[in-house]
Amino acid sequence: MLKVALNSVSGPTLSDEELVAVCDVAHEAGTIVTAHCEGRGQAQRALGAGVDEFAHTPWTERIPDELIDPMARRMRIVSTLDIHSYGRDTPELRTASENLSRFVLAGGRVAYGTDLGNGPIPPGIHVSEAWHLARAGLGGEQVLAAMTFRPLAPGEPGDLLALGSNPLDDLNALADLRLVIRGGRRFR
Repeated sequence: MLKVALNSVSGPTLSDEELVAVCDVAHEAGTIVTAHCEGRGQAQRALGAGVDEFAHTPWTERIPDELIDPMARRMRIVSTLDIHSYGRDTPELRTASENLSRFVLAGGRVAYGTDLGNGPIPPGIHVSEAWHLARAGLGGEQVLAAMTFRPLAPGEPGDLLALGSNPLDDLNALADLRLVIRGGRRFR
């Protein structure tokens, strides 16, 4: 994966020509391009250049209606919704949640993400992020699919999580982690 910063709020960004060239070279090498889009028009630039994924649900502006369907057809969004609120209601969370909801309604693919390391996001399963996904319109199975979006590759050891109850009945079950096996090793 190659990540590009399209953060016009914090400084200069790649030109459109440079962004297209980065995407072309990455795609030729079989690498997906993810973008941190922040600021007016950056989501549109990313889509036009061939970016494959947004590293965060856009939160600085409402994504124009005419971009939602093309985005949903060819991109994935990594959620990172709680990074904008930490349990509070904020304008950034509302904008990101509405953008994600419209993207999901158009059939877009979502991957759970927390932006761990920025702010007080806890390591492990972040139940608040799962609830944000549900409020954005993902059903229980869709939330779990977003949390486990990478398929198991042949020959690779599988990871296993055991919970105390069924998260399809209540997403709070994600907080009751009983067993973790990663790469064939049990963690406590």
